[in-house]
Amino acid sequence: MTDEVRDLLICNGPRPTSSEVPSALLNIIKKKFEYWYPFDIRTSGKDLLKNHLTFGIYSHAAILDRRHWPRGFRCNGHIMLNSEKMSKPKGNFKTMYLAVIKFVADANRFSLADAGDGMEDANFVSETANSAILRLTKEMS
Repeated sequence: MTDEVRDLLICNGPRPTSSEVPSALLNIIKKKFEYWYPFDIRTSGKDLLKNHLTFGIYSHAAILDRRHWPRGFRCNGHIMLNSEKMSKPKGNFKTMYLAVIKFVADANRFSLADAGDGMEDANFVSETANSAILRLTKEMS
């Protein structure tokens, strides 16, 4: 990719006069880029704030026109499982797939809503999911 092609695609520059890329293909690439940019939000864990999210801001500001800058960045805490940091070596690690198999989707929603949000670490409590199943079952009967 030449500087002229890059300028056309992501900086709204003039059409390159010496590009080997056909004009029709450049139009398709530009249209696809403008479909995806600016993206609405970049979300990441709080441990990545100092590198990934910061670099994301700098690189977009350095390379792209302001109209293509991301609309927002969000940082969140981590999820603990029953008041302990999740850890595969400890064996207290649960994927969403495993959680849905064990507790069903609605019980997971109850537990995650109760777990907390923001920059603080959320605490998924298995007992909350179990009691949600009982409450949901009672409501349905």
